[in-house]
Amino acid sequence: MHQLLEKPEVAPPPQDDGPQAGPIAFRRLRIPDDIPMIHGWFQHEHAKFWCLQGASVEAVRTLYEDQLACCFRDVHIGVMDGRPVVLAESYDPRFDQLADHYEVQDGDVGMHICVAPAERPLRGFTRRMFKAVMDLMFDGLQAKRVVVEPDAHNEKIHVLNKAFGFVYQRNVQLKEKVASLALCTRADYRSALQHQEKLP
Repeated sequence: MHQLLEKPEVAPPPQDDGPQAGPIAFRRLRIPDDIPMIHGWFQHEHAKFWCLQGASVEAVRTLYEDQLACCFRDVHIGVMDGRPVVLAESYDPRFDQLADHYEVQDGDVGMHICVAPAERPLRGFTRRMFKAVMDLMFDGLQAKRVVVEPDAHNEKIHVLNKAFGFVYQRNVQLKEKVASLALCTRADYRSALQHQEKLP
């Protein structure tokens, strides 16, 4: 079962039947303790679209201090077998520049995800992390619809998004990038999971 730590008013997401052993629990990002760790994650090639490669540890700390100081963003760390494995950012799109590009609905929650670099290849690991974060959005944070705006050139995340039910709308020009706006309802997500279960 995925659990959300340090926020008891949020219900834990449902049980995950993923192939790897170990439950995934989510806790709030801890500053300064977690900053060197996630700074290291951002230096890897798979995280290049976060645009934090080469940033200093202090710059990353300031970034997340600012995020947690505002009232519409939150950051969680997913932990499996005692080890941090994924970073999940959530935000209210009503207060984000994205609101200038689509009609925000009540219950929309924006999402960003960064999976920890693997020490060794583990089949299905990234998809399991993605599912855990989606469960956090829908069942932990009570999203009615999850909103993402990845870089239009980030082909790998587009594949993951579509596999988990995101419906792509159009490309939009944000301040820092051309983003692909995509939306996923709970029904879209559950349908995508059922489709995955039927795959050989």
